[in-house]
Amino acid sequence: MSDRSRHPKALPYLFLTEMWERFGFYTVQGMLVLFMTRAFGFSDDKSYTVAGMFTSLAYLAPMIGGLIADRLLGFRLSIILGGIFLSLGYATLAIMVRPFFYVGLGIVIVGNGLFKPNISSLLGTLYRSGDTARESGFTLFYMGINIGVLLSGASGTIQGYFGWHVVFALASLGLLIGLAIFLKGIRSGNLHYSNAHLVKNPNRFLKKPWIIFYCVFAVLFSSFLLRDTLFGKWLLPVTGVALLCFMFFLAFREDGEDRRGILSLNALIISSVIFWMLLWQIFFSVNLFIDRLVDKKMFGIEVPTTWFYTLESIFIILLGPFLAWSWTTLNRSQKNPSPFSKFILAIFFVGSGFMLLTVSTFFTNTHHLVSPWWIFVSYFLMTVGELLLSPTGLAAVTSLSPARLTGMMMGIWFAALGFGGQFGGWLAKFSSIPDTVRDVLLQLPVYRAAFFDYTCIAWGVCIILFFLQSLVRSRES
Repeated sequence: MSDRSRHPKALPYLFLTEMWERFGFYTVQGMLVLFMTRAFGFSDDKSYTVAGMFTSLAYLAPMIGGLIADRLLGFRLSIILGGIFLSLGYATLAIMVRPFFYVGLGIVIVGNGLFKPNISSLLGTLYRSGDTARESGFTLFYMGINIGVLLSGASGTIQGYFGWHVVFALASLGLLIGLAIFLKGIRSGNLHYSNAHLVKNPNRFLKKPWIIFYCVFAVLFSSFLLRDTLFGKWLLPVTGVALLCFMFFLAFREDGEDRRGILSLNALIISSVIFWMLLWQIFFSVNLFIDRLVDKKMFGIEVPTTWFYTLESIFIILLGPFLAWSWTTLNRSQKNPSPFSKFILAIFFVGSGFMLLTVSTFFTNTHHLVSPWWIFVSYFLMTVGELLLSPTGLAAVTSLSPARLTGMMMGIWFAALGFGGQFGGWLAKFSSIPDTVRDVLLQLPVYRAAFFDYTCIAWGVCIILFFLQSLVRSRES
């Protein structure tokens, strides 16, 4: 029997639902810094701070959303509720009034927390234990994610013709389409799964009406944090330090192989924060660099800024199967690099991408603009880095964690992506252009220095990790 025949009939419904959800989310993620600087006139510093906070909260919320689905609401209801919140959030952003802007982002954060972790978990429950089609099914599902990201790139063109209102309204419409597809899947009977793990008689303060109340509170709290208050700036970093201490507490509570596994995983997770901090610049500093200083005319056509971040998805679709085949081939000959080596290579590649952007600022046209082809090659290198790190990290969590801690460590792995967004917002300020500086000749050196700093951070971390790996190997031998 072929893999296709063993895939659950619900896969197309989940594929299309996730595709439309990612279309909406990346429409906002890709336009956020551009929207704040153009529509609201925010400074670069403030835009980067808000974008970093939003990214961080949006990727930390799934830790709570997954727990709510696991114990109280179930996957289907959590996905529906999350989709409704996301659609409302994008519609609120379309109002384009500053107080509603922060509330809209808060609604999106809560919606992402309920939706994002649970649609993947639901797909996993539809495969039997040990089903060899599971991996290819998730590969198809991942393709849906990247198709959604590709579609979101059209937001720049739409904004140019119709304005910001229409862009956010379309993101909201995309979520409604996704929800309609999901509900059709439920009615078809193909999204049935066991709810045996849910708490049968939860405390009255954990029943469904109270969950809505907590979600509303979370929206208001998130919007408060996003207003660039001192509390908002420092809460998440302090939380990150506390989580780091907790990770090492977990390690030293174990013995032998389990302790070594968690310590190794901790090193990988800390390294991943550095990687995501740099990669998120695609939506932060590099996004504004492209908007301001890159010649976007290609083959006589003006390409919107938002089309450039979709290059990452294109390269993932093209390179993913090749790298998957490479690891399988290297495994057979026992030459597959260790997770630590792949992380070092990943950070090296993202640093190389920024080195290329640094060099690009020395080669401008008569209008002092950088050729778009530099962006293509730079994003190619960064995508190679992502493909080296992200799948490797997910696999390392399952192989290095003790079985009873795998779920928790997976949550911490995704939290690292959120903290990378927070620190990425801070890092982007290296490239902040003062409001009074309009001349591109004065802007170029600022971005050049920032990109070179990013390169030094990446390559410096690579050197530290290389010597750390060598030290561990010497002690083991």
